[in-house]
Amino acid sequence: MKSPTVLGVLVTLALLAIPGSLALEDEIGLPQCRGSRDEEPAEYTCLEQVKWGKCNETWVIEGNYCEEACGRCEGRAAVPTSGPLETRARSALEKPPSSACLSGYGPPETALYVKGGLLEEESGIAASHANEGILWLHNDNYDKKHVIAVSVLGPNAGNIVYVLDLEGLPGINKYSDFEDISVARCPFQSDRPEAERTWCVWVGDVGNNAEWDKGTFMYVVEEPILGSSIHTSPIDRTPRPPTNPITLRLDYEGYGYFKGPNVEAIAVAPDGSRFWAFRKTTSHGGAGPAAVWESPTLTDRSALQEDDCRMQNSTWSCALADRPYQFLISQKYGQATLVGGQPAFSVRSRDSARMGVSAPLRLQKIGSMPNPLGPKDKRNISGADLSLDGRALLIATYAGIFEYSLPEPFDVRGALGSTPVELTTTNRDGSLKMGGGKWAGQEGVCFDNTVMGTNQYGKGIWSVSEHHKKLYYLRCLD
Repeated sequence: MKSPTVLGVLVTLALLAIPGSLALEDEIGLPQCRGSRDEEPAEYTCLEQVKWGKCNETWVIEGNYCEEACGRCEGRAAVPTSGPLETRARSALEKPPSSACLSGYGPPETALYVKGGLLEEESGIAASHANEGILWLHNDNYDKKHVIAVSVLGPNAGNIVYVLDLEGLPGINKYSDFEDISVARCPFQSDRPEAERTWCVWVGDVGNNAEWDKGTFMYVVEEPILGSSIHTSPIDRTPRPPTNPITLRLDYEGYGYFKGPNVEAIAVAPDGSRFWAFRKTTSHGGAGPAAVWESPTLTDRSALQEDDCRMQNSTWSCALADRPYQFLISQKYGQATLVGGQPAFSVRSRDSARMGVSAPLRLQKIGSMPNPLGPKDKRNISGADLSLDGRALLIATYAGIFEYSLPEPFDVRGALGSTPVELTTTNRDGSLKMGGGKWAGQEGVCFDNTVMGTNQYGKGIWSVSEHHKKLYYLRCLD
């Protein structure tokens, strides 16, 4: 039997023989549960209410709290769909939740152990908008270029339930190193009605510690619609190719062409209109300052100069739109290199059509920020995320998680000189800040957008640390 998760991400408690709850197998004709998950009291989770034998308290029954956990209902209606998008995915931007957590956060706790064997050096984490109860993660270092979906609901909670395979995209090579991930609208959709716009997973191979010339890339692929059965159905981890991929070759202001800074953190505007990259920086003992770059507006695809890419013997050769007579040569078993050659192809190839879009993108340096406070050797910026309402920026470092308030929605530039609020006072493994070893700090972070309609939606925080194989959670105490 699956273990229940804590922190408001309820798995299946109704089947547990815990005092104060009713076993579903002993009930006949229970009503269907309302909404997408149990309504929880303000102060304590349904898991705690069940453990304390509170299920039959009058205030719990009359408040319609913890109905599934206490065995008073069973099953939930599937999330309705409309065209290619789920309704919940559209409303995330139409009525974004407030990111303000007025009462502060509880200490980081282990919410789930990740099962499935594919995450060994977990790095980035992002909450799905198109699929309720799904987190997207990836490995660090030179592992297979897979993006992995983990369920946080139902019997499959904690399990890897879907795998996206990006190994066939231009620019991918044996030194490709995914650093961070976000979920946002796909770019270049200004010509489509809001109801028809799709969501994408944004994966950044955006820099490297040595800052050597291996190329930097942002890979943007459509987020697959997995359906609510993904949390209960038998698991299929067969890697699947992406849909409508976009490869953005990044050119950082202040760095040579094809070179990149030491960047491990990205944040993407939820509407997909632009993104930001934050330098990790180890200068001045980690105190910084850390440079910040911003992309141009990504609404009109016609403004792109598109490369022409062709594949032969598993090797991509891309005629560069911004560099006549130069090609990007890449394949997953070798290094990505720039070479001279003939003029760009005059006819766009079928391979280019098959792999989607490859294009150069110049990132502008908009300023720098002091690395958040903490022990100097643990100030390195390793992850970032923006709230749906654009009012809060999360920065993860080896010392903890910090939140910046933005003066206007998505005004990252305006927050660069401000002082953040430290949200964690302990490492995610519960050790003191100065203890816990090399991997105790945050490696990836995201706001909890997994389940709409709960008091944690848009406020709670998920995080990961390399080699832990755990999902950590900071619960908003509002």
